[in-house]
Amino acid sequence: MLSLGEWYRRVHYLLHRRELEDQLRLDMEAHRAMMGTPARFGNTLRLREEAHDTWGWRWLHDLGHDLRHGLRSFVADRAYTTTAVTTLALGIGTTAAVFTVVNGVLLRPLPFPDAGRLVQVSGQSALAERGAVPDVDGLRRGSGSFAAIAGYEVAGRYLRTSTGSTRVMAVQAEGDFFSVLGAAPRLGRTFTASDPPDAAVIGEEFWRRDLESDPNVIGRTLAFTDRSVTIVGVMPRSFQFPYAAASILPGVASAARTDVWLRFPGGRVIHRIGEVVGRIKADVSIEAAAQEAAAVGDRLAAEAPHPGPPTRVIVEPLADAIVTPPVQRLLALLFGSVVLLLALACANVGTLALARVTRRSQHVAVRVALGAGRGRLMRQALAESLLLLSASALAGLVLAWFATRWFLTVAAAYLPRAHDVALDWRVVGFVIAAAAVVGIMVALIPMLAVLGARDAHVQSSIREGAGRATAGPAASRLRDSLIVAEIAIAFVLAVGAALLVRELVRLKNVDPGVSTRNVMTFHLGYRGASPPDPRQFYAIEDRVRQLPGTAAAGVTQLVPLQNWGWTSSSSDFAVRGRPRLSPEFPIQMRYVTPGYLATLRVAVRSGRGFTADDTASATPAVVINETLARRCCAGFDPVGQITNRGTIVGVVADVRQASLDRPAEPELYFPIAQNWSQISELGMTLLVRTTTAPAGLTDVVRSVVHDVNPDLAVFDVKGMDQVIADSLAEFTLYLSVVTAFAALALVLAASGTYGVIAYLAASRTQEFAVRAALGARRAAIARLVLARGARIVGLGLLIGLAGALAASSMVVGLPVKVREPDLETLAPLAAALFVLAMTASLLPAIHASRVDPVRALKAE
Repeated sequence: MLSLGEWYRRVHYLLHRRELEDQLRLDMEAHRAMMGTPARFGNTLRLREEAHDTWGWRWLHDLGHDLRHGLRSFVADRAYTTTAVTTLALGIGTTAAVFTVVNGVLLRPLPFPDAGRLVQVSGQSALAERGAVPDVDGLRRGSGSFAAIAGYEVAGRYLRTSTGSTRVMAVQAEGDFFSVLGAAPRLGRTFTASDPPDAAVIGEEFWRRDLESDPNVIGRTLAFTDRSVTIVGVMPRSFQFPYAAASILPGVASAARTDVWLRFPGGRVIHRIGEVVGRIKADVSIEAAAQEAAAVGDRLAAEAPHPGPPTRVIVEPLADAIVTPPVQRLLALLFGSVVLLLALACANVGTLALARVTRRSQHVAVRVALGAGRGRLMRQALAESLLLLSASALAGLVLAWFATRWFLTVAAAYLPRAHDVALDWRVVGFVIAAAAVVGIMVALIPMLAVLGARDAHVQSSIREGAGRATAGPAASRLRDSLIVAEIAIAFVLAVGAALLVRELVRLKNVDPGVSTRNVMTFHLGYRGASPPDPRQFYAIEDRVRQLPGTAAAGVTQLVPLQNWGWTSSSSDFAVRGRPRLSPEFPIQMRYVTPGYLATLRVAVRSGRGFTADDTASATPAVVINETLARRCCAGFDPVGQITNRGTIVGVVADVRQASLDRPAEPELYFPIAQNWSQISELGMTLLVRTTTAPAGLTDVVRSVVHDVNPDLAVFDVKGMDQVIADSLAEFTLYLSVVTAFAALALVLAASGTYGVIAYLAASRTQEFAVRAALGARRAAIARLVLARGARIVGLGLLIGLAGALAASSMVVGLPVKVREPDLETLAPLAAALFVLAMTASLLPAIHASRVDPVRALKAE
């Protein structure tokens, strides 16, 4: 707060400004005379600025003047303004878009009270890094570290409607599920210990979409195919748990949000539960809780009457379980890529600004000669930068909003906490901070180079004129360094994109082991109070196969590359009279109808496939793939061998069931009729091969399925080619993002190289004119320009090569597997980038070689 005396002095200065400045000038002349300095007329502008410094509000006056001056200069130089704003908006917008995702997924805390004490409890075994907890009730009773524990499972449920059955995503949970999370409902209430098993809580989106926002929804009954439930509460849109619901059955149960939460039948259960969430006590650390849970789990396993495969209980923070380390590394890699892109954009604009200030060096020199202080010039540069960055930041925010919406549209099924991603105050603050840093850099880079010159440079600038003004050796080194950095950054991003492209091409050339042409898939969902008769799927297969234009039809629970089947251990599989398999490894189990192998044209290597005679009353039959045959039956014919799973009736070719980047795993095929109890809750998938393009097939198949069983829900209808593409969707998504970054980086690097080489060629016009007058050939002059560009580009590629090799270690452990760069990738890419940059340098070189020496020297 200013004192009354300070206010008086400021008002007095405003009223007597001219007299005070004149008196100050006379006092300074008198001071010079007393000190023996010859009296001369002082620099009025400098004196006025120095006197003006005593006014505390001068900065506001100068800021308004600088903003008006900057606006006029930007309007006059539209090409520079448009290029700079567009470049910075792209850099800031893409960076803000990725930061929005990082903020929503990683930085924003979980929307639960005291979320730091929430943990995920799971079982870890040789077959699965994260699996079911063997004994939840035993852990609850034996551990003192947890305030509460609740188990839950995610599965599809099928709601009966007037038009048939429709699938909804459901979570089946214990009664204290919501109390562990501390979640409050929007309407009604959550589960209580006294609730009957038919109590249900629904999500707000399901309430609005399927129940038309019924205000009397509390107490309403929902009729599922397996039971009816009564709605007791509605959770708000902001509540979503579990976050991994979208990834339980990728391609089948791909809904990003949970629709309904149900109680386990009979209340609390004591058997194995797929997922467990817990809240540790306030005075217990997560590490202590993990150690105690592991000890309790080991004790319970030892006391179990029928011990299963060794399973260790692990405890980890809920936030880490939701956003796994591979996803964290991937987001960090994406964010690092856009930060590099922003740095590249900043370097590009800094180069443009340096060239612009160099062109204006005569104007700067005149202002310095008239007494403008360096601080004053710096403030003006910062004011111009403020205008530039304000426009860029606003455009960047708009771009970030659209880019975020696009990213969430295509990535929600692969991104945990996708619904938490939104533009908020953190994003706005990040954009402001990024714009401030970029603005300071863009302002300081050229001004430090120009203002670092000596007074002699100022005088020479005035004498020589703006047409020949240069920024001196320091500015030249800075300009070259910026272009080197642009080339290096562009090369690093291009290497990342090239590695993804190479991997995608390799995966697309992998033989999946099945024929996908003209094959359609229809998922058939059912969950009933009792298992349905498996003969209905045989009936569907037979009726569909008889449709006109149908070549084959078959049923399985999940098709290859869409998801896994059931997994067993090699310790559970043995051929009679042969030693058990060692070491232990997983075996995939696939349950199919007789037409499955023929529909996908899986080759039968020996023996036979399944037939209609493989019924429940027949001798159990199994078919194995070649990989399992090599492991279990090396040296003898497996067909006819009796195993503890049934008699081996055939050996078929390997099929890539899990993913294209993993080799075929050992696999057992079983006929559905003999193993129906194993797959009833997963639902089934009908595959249909047609003789022509399967247009119009969906309605006919729906009609057939409805005639056989009206409670079967038909959904997720797609071609087998689309199933293959969906298995690469996550990979393709990241390829698209990184390729877009790399393409933009290459454009910026090429434009920056062109701008610098063009400026260098223009600044050496007199030199080239003299060389031409002395007989230098045009090719020699062009080589001079190209040689400078080649040195800059070559140095940038060397630095970029080192950066690419250093960054390659970051791809280890990502959700998408990428091989490290090799010479076959780096060499062609470096050559292509070198040619691109030199092509950008070619036009200035040609222009320099065609300089007219007479006209150029006359202009000088």
